[in-house]
Order: sequence, then structure tokens, then C-alpha cells
Amino acid sequence: MSTRPACQIYSAVRNMKLSGLVVRLRGVLVVLFLSTAVMPLGAQDGFAVARERVDVTAAPWNAVGQVNTTAYGRCTGILIGRQKAVTAAHCLFNQATGRFLPPSSVHFVLGYDRGAYAFQTVAREIRMDPSQDGTRSLASAPRDWAVLVLADPAPMTIPPMPVAYGEPEVGADLSAAGFGRDRACALTVARDCRHTGTAAPSLLAMRCPIIQGYSGGPVLNAAGQLVAITVATAKTADGDVALAVASAVWQAAGER
Repeated sequence: MSTRPACQIYSAVRNMKLSGLVVRLRGVLVVLFLSTAVMPLGAQDGFAVARERVDVTAAPWNAVGQVNTTAYGRCTGILIGRQKAVTAAHCLFNQATGRFLPPSSVHFVLGYDRGAYAFQTVAREIRMDPSQDGTRSLASAPRDWAVLVLADPAPMTIPPMPVAYGEPEVGADLSAAGFGRDRACALTVARDCRHTGTAAPSLLAMRCPIIQGYSGGPVLNAAGQLVAITVATAKTADGDVALAVASAVWQAAGER
């Protein structure tokens, strides 16, 4: 596989249909999960399109990168240390083999914009929840994270994204970023997101127009700190929501 990001390949943000309010989920029915690269979500993914391009050379967006794999998947990832990045675990799962990809098959690219990029390397090690087995369900969603130990350190000119301690309050204004399928060669940001509660322990729910390709992308608070990574979308009785794994879940793996 070429180390150059594959813009035409779409990694699916999982699409889950859930019953009841997100803050008190009961009787959950998981109807559909999409694998990487082959199928889009619904027409507008249940959200109004409210995303804008940003400057990938400016902080904090210069710490947001593409995660490309030899299984022809593409997701988003975040630099959290000079030699560490975080993304969604499902981005690294090979549906064809039923196994997670080896580190050398996972490429991380920073500063990507329409073919140009500032930094590229592969993973040297992948850290995940010990019970992560590729299962796709609401119960397993809080485990949908992976820390990439990179083979090469990122340039000193690209500072890691600061990670917040603690979850945002319900009602807090948030933003989410990613390489969405409609603009796969450019980083976009949804700024009008709001935390609505928790769908499961450490799994944040928010009103936010994320789409395919945003998997593993950052959720930031008003101070520009990383509070979670997006992993899925869900349908509830009150409308569509985005689901994100809180930073506290994977923070220890990123610090050791």
C-alpha cells in the first residue's frame, strides 16, 4: 500500500439504531454497523450539514491526522504525544480476516490537505483495551479506542493536542473534527455540537453533524482540549446523536 493517504476510501463511522433517550438507554437494538470503505451512511447521516474546512497548519488542527491502513480503510486520529496518537479501534479491524491489523499496516499522516502532508509514519505498537476483540455493540463502544505508538516522532513544530481531564458537563458546547467522506482530502470541523448526556459509562452522546471518516477524530471543549474521540452515530427517539469515547478511558494507555 502506498503511504500516501487514499482520499477516495471511506472508513465508516458506525451507524447504530438505539431505542429510548441517550441519557437513559433501555431496550437497545443494534440494527446496522458499517464496515470500512464500502458503504455510506444515510443521505445526510441524520444531521444538518454544518461543517467547515480549517487550516491544518494551525493549532489545534495541526495535531489531527489521517489514519490509513493496508485494508484500504481511512479514519481520523490525533497526535497526543510526540510519538503517540489515538484513534478508534474499529478503524484497525480487518473485516476480511476478522483480525486487527499489525502495527506496520497502520499509517499516520499529519498536516494532510489535498495530497500534501507535513509528516507520515507507521505504527510501531498498538495499545487497546485487553478485552477488545472487534465486537460491535453499544456495550463494546466504550472500548473502541486504540493508542498508536509511532515508529517516528512527530516534528517539534507540531505540538500534541492537549488532553482534558474529566468529562464535559451536560449541555457543554463542543466541536468535532475529521476527514469526512464528502471532503476526504481536507480536514473539516463541526463547531455546533452539544453534549447531551452519556449513552454508557464514559461514552458521551452529543448533537453533532459527524459523518463517515470522522471515526477516531477529536471532540474538543471550548478551551481546545481533547475530551473524547468519535466512534459512532446512533438513532434515538429524540433524533440522531454522535457517540464518543471519553479521554479518561484511554488516557493511561497514552501516557505510559
